[in-house]
Amino acid sequence: MVFVDPSGTIPISLTGKFCHMNCAHCGGHYLSHMKTLREMDQLAKEGRRSFLISGGLEEDFLVPFRKHLHQLRYLKETYELSYNFHVGFPQSPVIELEGLADVVSFDFFADPKVMEAVYGFSVEPTKLLDAIARTRVVAVPHITVGILEGHISHEYEALKMLSERFNVVVLNVFVPTPGTKFSQALPPDLLQVKELFSYAAENFEHVILGCMQPRGEYRRSLQQSVKDFVSVIVKPVFKVDFDFKGCCALWLAKSKVEVVKHVR
Repeated sequence: MVFVDPSGTIPISLTGKFCHMNCAHCGGHYLSHMKTLREMDQLAKEGRRSFLISGGLEEDFLVPFRKHLHQLRYLKETYELSYNFHVGFPQSPVIELEGLADVVSFDFFADPKVMEAVYGFSVEPTKLLDAIARTRVVAVPHITVGILEGHISHEYEALKMLSERFNVVVLNVFVPTPGTKFSQALPPDLLQVKELFSYAAENFEHVILGCMQPRGEYRRSLQQSVKDFVSVIVKPVFKVDFDFKGCCALWLAKSKVEVVKHVR
């Protein structure tokens, strides 16, 4: 079992607190806690070397990283930084990230109708997977369990589709967030979550409990429920010596885990 403290990676929003989408599960809430691109130079001077490059989505369903490639490359080369890019939902290869991103994290939906209900738009799942496959950067799929107002919906089909291409999956768990359209929802039923993790463990070499987890007793019960089905726990509630400080996706890249299946 590997225990990860994500605080070693600093999240950066390339759009500040703004997002075009106002998605039902987020509403831009999580952008408000991120640092900005302007602050990266000072953070690097202070010794921070690991960054999550993220931000709000624009009308092309991408984080606008292309506007900032020169500065991001300069900072990386100057301070020897590590980058995990959360790019959004590409529909064509993001070749600009080759040689810049250490790893790419992407969210996946098997059912466009579920994605539409959450984001207000949808991307054909095979089109997204093909775009990711044609981008020569390690890419790690993420699924948020119960993202449709706490209900299990597309997740089993998503795991099935991803297992045909990937050895690894990161499973986050839906957190009802104040001020969003889904704020009154409950986290997904723990028994259903446990069953889903069990199914994932049967189909992937590595299942990771990601950094998005409801707080309090739910988190404690969640980690207890799924510990037999995961190889990595992010934000463990019990006292441990951390094996890695930073994004779990960066741990995968640095550990040279084979994320993608070499099949045709």
